[in-house]
Amino acid sequence: MESLCDLGVSSYEDRAYRGLLTLGSGTAAAVAEESGVPKGRIYDALGGLESRGLVRVQTDREPKRYVPVEPEIAVDRLVAAKREELETRIETYESGKDALIEGLAHTGRPTDEFWTAAVGAEESLELLIERVDAATESVVITAATVSAQFDVSQETPTLLDHLQDAIQRGVDVSVLLAPGVFDDALSAIDDDRAARTLARGPFELRVTDDVYGTFHLIDGAEVCLQVPDPLIPGHLFGMLNLRDTRFAARVEAGFREAWEDAEVIRRV
Repeated sequence: MESLCDLGVSSYEDRAYRGLLTLGSGTAAAVAEESGVPKGRIYDALGGLESRGLVRVQTDREPKRYVPVEPEIAVDRLVAAKREELETRIETYESGKDALIEGLAHTGRPTDEFWTAAVGAEESLELLIERVDAATESVVITAATVSAQFDVSQETPTLLDHLQDAIQRGVDVSVLLAPGVFDDALSAIDDDRAARTLARGPFELRVTDDVYGTFHLIDGAEVCLQVPDPLIPGHLFGMLNLRDTRFAARVEAGFREAWEDAEVIRRV
């Protein structure tokens, strides 16, 4: 920050405060002369500083004299006021977001076929989390491998948080993992957290060797499909997000076939 203006103070107030720091104390006329604030605006500027607790006023003599509070106190008070203002704003946004979401939701969801893509590990994870957050009925996660670009210790707990939010919304979550992926995922979260997740419904985890590829099926209609890098083994090129009911049905049929024979994980 370069000036008090960054914390909500007007330019005239900022100049008047700096002028007072130079003077030590002074009348409005002296502050106007020192700071270059027009005489017609100096009382407004000093009044604004006083209301913010940035100057003190000596009123037992005429003309009144002003003295600035120390800079560290002034900045702390402005930061505290700005924090309170932002917290109030956030509370207002939070209290009104449900009504806004409900109003927007009445416009309906897309039903036509479409596809989009994300390139790279970070954008791919963002896309996956976005689609998990959008789920209203079911989420299927099937993973045969984990890209070397993903930090399992960080990405697994993040994804689990969003899956738990989905569960709280009543979304059915089914996770089918290859044994190696299961071991890596389990090592990334503590046993208590894993046990709590397994105990919650609607959530089910199964493990099988009979799983190919890594994909995510959202609401039985939308597929997030990981695309490996053809030139770098074990690395991710990106992720395709496809809304295609026929393709989603094929993916779900393949998933169900592997799911039925997979080992159910009930405890860790």
